[in-house]
Amino acid sequence: MIAPLPPGTLVFDRYRVVGLAGQGEFGLTYLAQDQKRFDELCLLREFSPPQSDPVVIEQLRQYFHQAAAALYELQHPQLPHYRIMFAQGDRLYLVRQYIMGKSYSALLKERRGEGRAFTAAEVMELLLQTLPVLTYLHRLNLIHENLAPQSLVLQREEQIPVVIDLGLVKRLVLQLQLHPILPGTPISRTGFAAPEQEKGGEITPGTDVYSLGAIAIALLLGKEPQESAVRWLRSSQWESHVAIHPDFARVLKRMVHPHPQKRFISANQVLRALEPLAASVFQSPPAVARLPVTAGLARVPAGAIATPPVQSPPPPVPIAPELDLNSASDTPVLRRTAPSPARRKTPRPRPQSGKRRHPGAKLKADWKASAILMGSVALLVSVISFRALSWVDQGPTKTPSPANTVASPPNPPADAPANPAASPTPAIPTRESGTPPAGTNSTTAGNLSDRQQQSGIGMQFLSDLTDELFYGKHPDLNGQKLTPEQTDLQVDWTAIANEMLTKLEGLSPETRRKLGSYQREDYDRWTAPGSGASLNSRELNVLVNNRFGELFPDQKGKTLNPKTFGQVWYALAEEELNKLKPAN
Repeated sequence: MIAPLPPGTLVFDRYRVVGLAGQGEFGLTYLAQDQKRFDELCLLREFSPPQSDPVVIEQLRQYFHQAAAALYELQHPQLPHYRIMFAQGDRLYLVRQYIMGKSYSALLKERRGEGRAFTAAEVMELLLQTLPVLTYLHRLNLIHENLAPQSLVLQREEQIPVVIDLGLVKRLVLQLQLHPILPGTPISRTGFAAPEQEKGGEITPGTDVYSLGAIAIALLLGKEPQESAVRWLRSSQWESHVAIHPDFARVLKRMVHPHPQKRFISANQVLRALEPLAASVFQSPPAVARLPVTAGLARVPAGAIATPPVQSPPPPVPIAPELDLNSASDTPVLRRTAPSPARRKTPRPRPQSGKRRHPGAKLKADWKASAILMGSVALLVSVISFRALSWVDQGPTKTPSPANTVASPPNPPADAPANPAASPTPAIPTRESGTPPAGTNSTTAGNLSDRQQQSGIGMQFLSDLTDELFYGKHPDLNGQKLTPEQTDLQVDWTAIANEMLTKLEGLSPETRRKLGSYQREDYDRWTAPGSGASLNSRELNVLVNNRFGELFPDQKGKTLNPKTFGQVWYALAEEELNKLKPAN
């Protein structure tokens, strides 16, 4: 038995252990604070290989990194970020993002204690929000193979499910013997594994479909299947115990069909089958699914359809009570630090009314539509006339030339920056170089100048960065010089500059002073063989892209300007390398 690290232990001169979050056959999981990321919470998985030779342990780390490279590059708002694996002493550690929320296993226990189960509408919403995540994984040739209520976490802020605990990690731990595990130890959880998993057969996307269907049935029934009762998932007996639309039940039965050939072959196929049913399930007559407080399944009158009860906003979620210290996985609560604009709830389809409209109502509606259309055309003509007069008064605008496209760092992700050594982007003729726009309020400009000087960031760099965002927000102003009368635009420019300062003040003073001077040669020197860097370029790119995406989510996937955001990217790269240097 491996003794867990006590709270307060500092690992890798960076991660301070808060407490044990999980303990099982595949290693220990700690809740930790990343002291070099502003004490950000993260999960630290610890493995103890049987070998103690540092050379062998480093080889295992490299093997794991190569086999799990796809994990580091996962970019989906409903998947956690895997950051880095490192070795310390005779142990290996894997760091991944911590997301605030509750697992569906914990939520199911709460419902059980209240004498009720999940309604059909709630389960439908869970499926509609989770199936796109599985589709994303399957397109990357990744099978989760470990789906269970414990591996679905309802994210607290966004109220969407996050899929955690991918089976690939357990599979690699078992294959590489990163932890003392008996051969043949199952990767999936009892009761939710597809029959082919239990028999050691081929794993396909349909395997995940089965497990997700099993989760849906467990939530509807208000209980998780035990090893001795797993057969109820493979029959139609559960249907008589839940309030569910007949077509919805047919989809679930096909999801958990024991024969893979008769099951849905992909998550996307299930999604297409559910979408036409969503309106009927969401808008069905109210009948809350309840369970007796004592053991037993809830029986609902035939034909009754469950709908979600009116829910009040969730109370603040403390960290400690949600940590399942007896869990064998890293399923305690998680937190996402930078919500992505792409992260949103699946909209519920609008119900289709079955009433026939009176002919007079149609004529009345057509008359109203015609009036609205005529008003819109008049408004459009007035706007075009105003824009034309403004153009004649100000003269045509001059669009600046785009930046040259250059090579990015070796083996970069799509959002890695372009080469800062490339030809500079022509400056937009808005003002004198390195100064705020003319006409800016003197008090506001003074505050901005004070902040800029205190931060150590060059005004030229800050102005270039602000210009890129400002003119991206106001493309019709490209090439125009702002006048003192354009007060609102001056205020907007200054607000963007202040926002950028707030983000950049999180950098170290050393890297802030270097913004605007980084070159591609710096990056090549940092990652060159023999440089002493503890990360290769691929690992470094993963760390930098994760942090850059948290600071500037709107820039993810874009080619970065080498004079502006490319500079920030290189500053983050230098910081990540400095953080991993051993303390003197």
